[in-house]
Amino acid sequence: MKSYFSFNAATKILLTGIFFIISQSLVLAQGIAMQVTGTVIDAQSKKPLAGASVYLDHTTRATVSSDSGKFVLRGIPSGNYKLVISYVGYNSASVSINEQSAHGFTVELPLAEKLLDEVAIKINPKWEEYFSLFKMFFLGKGGLQCIVKNPKTLHFEHNDTSYVLTAEAGRPLIIENRALGYRLHYDLSSFVHYAGRTRYSGDVRFEELVPQNNKEQKKWKANREQAYYGSSIHFMRSLVNNTLKKDDFIVKKLVKAKVLPGNPMRSVLLGWQGDEFKSTDTVISMRWNGRDYAPEDTTVGPGAGSSTQWGNKMGYNILYPGVVPYENIVTATASESNYRLSFDDSIFVTYKKKATSILTMLVPETLVDIHGNLADPHAVISEGYWATLRVADQLPFDYEPEALK
Repeated sequence: MKSYFSFNAATKILLTGIFFIISQSLVLAQGIAMQVTGTVIDAQSKKPLAGASVYLDHTTRATVSSDSGKFVLRGIPSGNYKLVISYVGYNSASVSINEQSAHGFTVELPLAEKLLDEVAIKINPKWEEYFSLFKMFFLGKGGLQCIVKNPKTLHFEHNDTSYVLTAEAGRPLIIENRALGYRLHYDLSSFVHYAGRTRYSGDVRFEELVPQNNKEQKKWKANREQAYYGSSIHFMRSLVNNTLKKDDFIVKKLVKAKVLPGNPMRSVLLGWQGDEFKSTDTVISMRWNGRDYAPEDTTVGPGAGSSTQWGNKMGYNILYPGVVPYENIVTATASESNYRLSFDDSIFVTYKKKATSILTMLVPETLVDIHGNLADPHAVISEGYWATLRVADQLPFDYEPEALK
C-alpha cells in the first residue's frame, strides 16, 4: 500500500508539471501570435541587402536585415499591419500583412533614380516661410515641442494664384517629439495644403526617447495618456470591444443632405428633445465641401409653428436622435482578431460630451482589428476634433495606457 500511494503521488506531481508546461506554452502562444519573416534583395541583381530598415508602420516594432538579407519580427500581436522596408539609395516598399500572411516575404527594392536632396535645387527665398507653414499644418499645435532634425531635406512648391503648398522630402524626416517622448522617422509620400485643408500621407517608425529624469518620464506618461483618450484609435478599440458607453463615447447617425429625404426623418427629428450637442463648446467648428458649419447647423431644427424647413441649406447636416446600435457599425468576421467596419452616411462621435468628430466611410467596408488598426487607413475620413490632430499628436499603434496593460 505504501508504494502504491508513493507511485500515485509521483504521478500527480509529474502530471501537474506537464500541465503547467502546457499551460505556460499556451499562454506564450497567445502572447506571441505572429512572427513576421522575409528577405530583402536588390531588384536588379537579386543579391541580398544587409542593413535594410524593416518596420511595422506607425509602431515601435522595427529591425534590420542580416548579411543574408533576412529579417524577423517576433512577438507581434495578431492584427492588421503595413510592413515597410527601406534602404538608402533605393525606393522603399510596403506589404499589408495579418496573421494569415506574415511569413516568407521576398521583397525586391529598386534603385532610386536620385535623391531629392542630392539634386541642385534653386535657392528658394521663401523656404523659411513655407517651412513654418509646413510645421503648422503637418505637425499641428503640438509641433511647438517638436524638432525636425533634418529640415533641409524638404523641398516646397507654392502656387501664388491657387495658394496651394506642396512638400517633398528626399529622406525620411527625423522628428523629435519632446512632449510625448518619441523620435519619429517619417517617410513623407505627399503633402498638400490648400483652401483651409491639409492632406498628407507617409510611413512612420517610432522610437522611444530616453527621459532626462523622472520628472520628464512622468510628463511623457501623462501627455501620452491625454493624447490617447478620446483619440480615433481609442474609439476604434472601444468600438470593436463593445465598450463605447463605458469609455464615454456617444455615437449618433449624421446625414449630409441637400434636401429633406422625407417626412419620416422630419418627424423623428421634430420629436427629439436631446440637448447634449447644442452647446458651442461641445461641437467644434468644422468644414464640409468648403463650407463652415456652426453647432446650430447640426442640432437646431424647426420649432413649433415655425415655417423653417429642414434641408434648405446646401449640405445641411441632419443629426438623428438615439445612439447608433453597435451592430450597425461593426460586425464579426470568421477571424477572431478582425471585425468588419461598415456604416451608412456618417457617424457623429462625442467623447465625454466635449470632443466631437465626424467619421464618414469612403468605401463600402474595411476591416478593423482588435487593436483598432484599420486594414485600409484611407477607408474613412475624419472631421472635427480628430481632423485637428496631426503628427505631433500621434502615438504608435502599439501604445497602451497603463490602466489597460
